Amino acid sequence: MKQIITIQVGQSGNQIGNAIWNQMIEDSGEKLDQKFFRKEIPRTILVDSEETTLDKISGNKNLQYYDPNNFIYGKNGKCLTFASGYYGQNDLFDEIVERVRKEQEQCDGVQAVQLIHSINGGTGSGIGAKLVYYTSDHFFDCSKINISIYPSKNENSVIYPYNCLLGLMHLNYNYNMGFYFDNDSLQQMTENMFIYDQSFETYNQLLGFAMDGIYKSFRHNSYSNSNFYKIQTNITPFPKLHCYTISLAPLFSYINTPSLLQVSKEIYSKRNQTFSMSLSSGVFLAQQIMIYGDTDIFQVQQEFKQTITSDEIQFVKWIADPITYTICPIKQKQCELMAFTINHHTGMGIKLNILQQQFRTLFQKRAYLHLFMQEGLDELELQEAESACGDVISEYCCYNDQTDTTDE
Repeated sequence: MKQIITIQVGQSGNQIGNAIWNQMIEDSGEKLDQKFFRKEIPRTILVDSEETTLDKISGNKNLQYYDPNNFIYGKNGKCLTFASGYYGQNDLFDEIVERVRKEQEQCDGVQAVQLIHSINGGTGSGIGAKLVYYTSDHFFDCSKINISIYPSKNENSVIYPYNCLLGLMHLNYNYNMGFYFDNDSLQQMTENMFIYDQSFETYNQLLGFAMDGIYKSFRHNSYSNSNFYKIQTNITPFPKLHCYTISLAPLFSYINTPSLLQVSKEIYSKRNQTFSMSLSSGVFLAQQIMIYGDTDIFQVQQEFKQTITSDEIQFVKWIADPITYTICPIKQKQCELMAFTINHHTGMGIKLNILQQQFRTLFQKRAYLHLFMQEGLDELELQEAESACGDVISEYCCYNDQTDTTDE
């Protein structure tokens, strides 16, 4: 059996990673999936440019979950820019590489490497990008996955467009699966669930629940049992396009078991998306639907087919069957019947276009460039990042227009 190595980077990456492990341990009980765990310890390396976040994680009950040797933090303070993370943390990076190597030695084989981070800050984007380059080179024959926090509407940093485009360039060149979340959407979901504790901890718990819904299909026998490679094959029709979002339904605990039709309608609702992107603006390139509960594939296909005939839900017509189903009889604790979907949608091009425009607004004025160049970044790298983002946007727009390419 091949295993999955995780690297969580920066404040956001470590808080999210911690939430994911907590959810997996709670959901699995004593039967921890050895693809993600070695005995009872997550196969993860925790990295930050300062020790504050890691001290909080190691200082609570979760210390028993982690290998204390896998806590790695710098002593030079917080990285605010991509350049300070990418060019200014060489000693820290050498230590990370050594811990990744030792974690690899404790695997029978590596099925996937996953990076958990935010692309907004300097640590998550800069150190994250350096790790993207390293892991793509040393784990070339396995899946490379990123779980990334995308910028929200109200970011508290003015330089995030630079950090984001530079980080996204490395992810796009070297990784082949990306799951994107944003706090705007997670906040909206918690409000819809009448959760009044609006905090990053709450958002992270929801994100952890969503990712565990994806992982759960790996560890149970099911119809069309999944792994990262199968998902990647099914929902990535073009190599440059690998930005995915996640939906889940229902958000509420029903007194009675929700019907499949209810779940299928809710899963396409805007309030059930963990990424603030309109599914009615654009088309689905592909989708993976994971159902947990007592049902069968024929019922699921029938009910979902009835739902997706709506004018607001459009799939490309040049893929015969763009939806892949995974049916698992194991029920979620929260609900008798629950669905998680991985969405590959051209609306991501619209989101990237907004980010590119924010980048251009700063870059045309050469605003804040000195913060990056004094750390060793060349202006050409920023131009390359904008160009790479433009290529992805253009390709998403191209397939967004070609909803039907069959010959008349």
